[in-house]
Amino acid sequence: MIDDLRRNFPDLKITLDRPYRELTTLGVGGALPVLAEPVSPEELGALLKYLRKRGIPFFILGGGSNLVGADAPYLGAGIRLERRAFGGMERDGELIRAGARASLPELAAFAAKAGLHGLAALAGIPGSLGGAIRMNASCRGTAIGELVEELEGVDFRGRPWRAKGSELKWEYRTGGVPEDVVVTGATLRLAPGDVEAELAALEAEHAKRRETEPAGRSAGCVFRNVSPEEPAGKLIDSCGLRGTRIGGVAVSEKHANYIVNASGNASEREFLTVARLVRRTVKERFGHELRPEVRFISKASERQLVEDRAELPPAAAKRNRVLLLVCLYMYQILSLLAGSALLIVGWMFARQSDGIGVLAIAYGILLLVGFVINLCRKW
Repeated sequence: MIDDLRRNFPDLKITLDRPYRELTTLGVGGALPVLAEPVSPEELGALLKYLRKRGIPFFILGGGSNLVGADAPYLGAGIRLERRAFGGMERDGELIRAGARASLPELAAFAAKAGLHGLAALAGIPGSLGGAIRMNASCRGTAIGELVEELEGVDFRGRPWRAKGSELKWEYRTGGVPEDVVVTGATLRLAPGDVEAELAALEAEHAKRRETEPAGRSAGCVFRNVSPEEPAGKLIDSCGLRGTRIGGVAVSEKHANYIVNASGNASEREFLTVARLVRRTVKERFGHELRPEVRFISKASERQLVEDRAELPPAAAKRNRVLLLVCLYMYQILSLLAGSALLIVGWMFARQSDGIGVLAIAYGILLLVGFVINLCRKW
């Protein structure tokens, strides 16, 4: 694949065996075998068309702020828009046009210095603009989708794509951009504001983040909130999981919805193990199946987390087995007592030649026979 890529795209920037610690904020996993970084929408379109036509797997990598690296080599190519080519920003009145690789904190600072209001609440989100749009990133009542005037991109067939923000369905953690589209740029409509006030709001947001979010390597919030009244972090904390550690990965002491790479060189497997433990425990205690907010390069790992519904933590499974055994034994004891009582009552009525007594004796015998059969099975 490498030789063919270089032969067909001689100018394409290709990096081999790039460690995930350099590509993601979490830093777990091994290395990405092939990373391609196109420098124009045309080069991106040609690359997507080429990979799709040949059936070569690929995934789109942005700032890597909500991505979990893989332990096993990815059998395809990672695609990341080249930063200098797709990271520009420019102002046009109340509009800001920016490339998808623009950093969201840098974009918020650019808007504040231009005296434009609307992005300060999103300044602490460490990802790229493209990733923020894909996830409809939001914080403190502000969602990026509310600000989008227009988007441009390239679909997986290599064709240009454009859409008005009003044409897309913006929902919680869903931007409405088609799955087969790579966003390359966006136009945001902001409101006029005061430069000093916006810069102060920016600093306040960064200070708030420093107070509430853990330092070190993470992928941000791992799970989506169930509702505004039941944030995932609160549910996880209520389960007593804060500080839980397996290998090099731990549930943050500062914010329970953060799973951090505590050792700095943790594996994807360790991250997945902790995430599954958290999800199972919340399910057992509160009945909620937490939905992941992070993305996995390995779709098998993602499915393993999402579809991990039937399993319970060992303590819960043991408790359920004990309860089942207690219920079975109670049923057996009740069958013995009821059968004995029916025999006694039936014998009393049968002495008076009453047909009810005969029926009671027959039913009592059936219950006792059932009890004996079940007892013999156990032995």
